Amino acid sequence: MAHIDRAFVGMALVWLMLGMVLGLWIGWTHSTEYLSVHTTMLLPGFVMLAVYGVLYRLWPEMKNSGLAKAQFWLASLGAFGQVAGAYQFMRSGGDDMMLIAGSSVMAILGGLLMTWLFWHKSAEHKSHSTHAHAAY
Repeated sequence: MAHIDRAFVGMALVWLMLGMVLGLWIGWTHSTEYLSVHTTMLLPGFVMLAVYGVLYRLWPEMKNSGLAKAQFWLASLGAFGQVAGAYQFMRSGGDDMMLIAGSSVMAILGGLLMTWLFWHKSAEHKSHSTHAHAAY
């Protein structure tokens, strides 16, 4: 995925705007029961996805893996599910954990895949550049 870094940062900025608007609404209406949804929009939604975008920008060799697209969808759908799950959890009084639990597993798998891509692809690039410098 050639522009996965931009896709991650773009998705993160959407979550940032949604989280900020919800935060404004919470402050305006004093509806503090939505704080967990607001926090979930900003942490898994904005921060996590933005960090992934920055990692792909700093180590572009990770983009060349076919697993990059899978990592994007796992992380993005995991973040969306966590936000929806936080809302559902708040509305049900904590009785229904399935959506947030399943989405959290997806987000964890996305994090594990990012870790694997980072360690394998950045190390692969480093060994190639070391061999290239040794040839001179």
